[in-house]
Amino acid sequence: MGLEIKFLGPWEATANGEPVKVAGERRLGVLTRLALSAGQPVLNEELLTQVWSQSTATTADKQLHIVVSKLRSLLSPHQDDDIIATVSGGYQLNLACERIDAHLFTLLAHQARAARAQGEITRADALFQRALALWRGRALADLTASWAQVEAARLDEERLAVLEDHVDLRLSAGDHHAVVPVLTAHAEAHPLRERPRAQLMLALYRASRSSEALAVYQETRRTMVDELGIEPGTGLRRLQQAVLRRDPVLDLPSPAQRTTLTRPVIPAELPAGIRAFTARTAEVAWVRRALTDTVRGSPAIAAIHGAGGVGKSALAVHAAHAVAGDFADGVLHVDLRAATAGRRPLSPVEALRRLLRSLGLDATALPSTLDEAAARYRSLTSARNLLVILDDALDPGQVRPLIPAGPECAVIVTSRRIMAAPDLPSHLHLGGLGHAEAAALFARLADPGRLRAEPEAAHRIVRRCGGLPLALRIAAAHLAARPGRTLSRLADQLADPSRRLDALEHADLSMRDTIAVGLQHLPEEPAGHDAAHAFFLLGLQETPVHTAAALSALAGWPERRAEAALNQLLDVRLLEATGPGRYRMHDLIRLYAREQAARHMPEPAPTST
Repeated sequence: MGLEIKFLGPWEATANGEPVKVAGERRLGVLTRLALSAGQPVLNEELLTQVWSQSTATTADKQLHIVVSKLRSLLSPHQDDDIIATVSGGYQLNLACERIDAHLFTLLAHQARAARAQGEITRADALFQRALALWRGRALADLTASWAQVEAARLDEERLAVLEDHVDLRLSAGDHHAVVPVLTAHAEAHPLRERPRAQLMLALYRASRSSEALAVYQETRRTMVDELGIEPGTGLRRLQQAVLRRDPVLDLPSPAQRTTLTRPVIPAELPAGIRAFTARTAEVAWVRRALTDTVRGSPAIAAIHGAGGVGKSALAVHAAHAVAGDFADGVLHVDLRAATAGRRPLSPVEALRRLLRSLGLDATALPSTLDEAAARYRSLTSARNLLVILDDALDPGQVRPLIPAGPECAVIVTSRRIMAAPDLPSHLHLGGLGHAEAAALFARLADPGRLRAEPEAAHRIVRRCGGLPLALRIAAAHLAARPGRTLSRLADQLADPSRRLDALEHADLSMRDTIAVGLQHLPEEPAGHDAAHAFFLLGLQETPVHTAAALSALAGWPERRAEAALNQLLDVRLLEATGPGRYRMHDLIRLYAREQAARHMPEPAPTST
């Protein structure tokens, strides 16, 4: 949960649910003033004037510095970033607005009003309730300074407006009986506020209590004349006349005209987690941080890229399970099929239509064009708190229209290519598992008794799988399907380069298919042809590291052309970078490249020594 600050009621700070005690009136005042402007600088002069009041102490600047230093010491253990940053002429609290109840209240109220405008009445009702439930008493109740009283009055006015907006929503939904006691108490607490009085009159009228509705008007008029010397406003007077006439305009719309009160669709599309998921502790932590590192007005995005079979999807799903509870509006999952053998990647409009159906849009109402579908998707997600998993993406062009609009949304993207785009800023390169981690994964996948019986053979199997989780899973599935076969037999098959890829095929799982997809994603002629030819040539080499100079000599190309081909292979993860201008090919990919060279090159190039 991290650090949270609450002052819509008694002042409270917590870290992971545990209280954080902030002692001292000035420390409390400085932290509250910074929290009210979270993410924005507050000048020293403003802090001194407000928190130190009219003090002219020459040491005031020093006192402010001491207070900020104490607050940093108190809060920093609970926050990764510099929680209170020094900025030009002042300080800034670096805490997400969602962690401060007053800002969260404003955000939820905005989302509720947006949902109401879109006709999502039940969702708007839930958001209004969440916003109002944040209030535990009078705002800034622990602070008596004049600036705090001004802020408290502003916040309370916001609360009243949200409460009245919520009542309007409930009245439009036919909930007039239930809102009468709420409005009665509200009107009594604010006798000069005309809007709740008008709402109470309408609720009473619809509840067949017309005489009581008229009595509310008379009491309101008497109070306003006595205390302010003025008559009620035009709206309230017109409402009284409408009640007297029993004007049909006051009636609820007929069912055919009324906004449909449907429960909003809460998608729950997160695939089941992988029981044997192993290691990746740092990578899971990175994804979780990326999903909470929100920029004001933008959803959080975590993009994971790496070679086929390295476990990108498994990592995404595992991390998503850890945070799914933070997303009240559910989880969407789309397989974009960029690396699915035998199938073409989904187009953006196909993916959008799939997402829109998951969000409850009827199939007959699905837009047909990309622009229309993207606009509808933005509208449906603008006020939601969704986690969207875009698995197996092709490139930024496929992903960009699928990013939701809501600032409380988050996205996990997995792809072979790096999503290099300014609007997709957070990237994680996922490499293979180390030997110890790979051995631990294999131990969780395979029969423990068989592993204990042949530990050396198990070690050989793990080593030949080259740290790729997919290869380890295929090997374990291969053994499970053949309970009478020894681990040594599989290890021997994997040790033979001509049989290794055969051993790494089982049912619908195949390392060959996974590698082959990379070739399918190479660009059109001539760049794609060069890259494919380079791939075959490199498969015939035994050298562990490849360079543009070496490929240039091997292919008879200019070095620039060789470098372009290597970069194309790097883009589709058929090569990995090991340093500036240096590349390596995974052993399993090299075996596949060698097979393809035998098919596509009439005279294979000689093997280097």
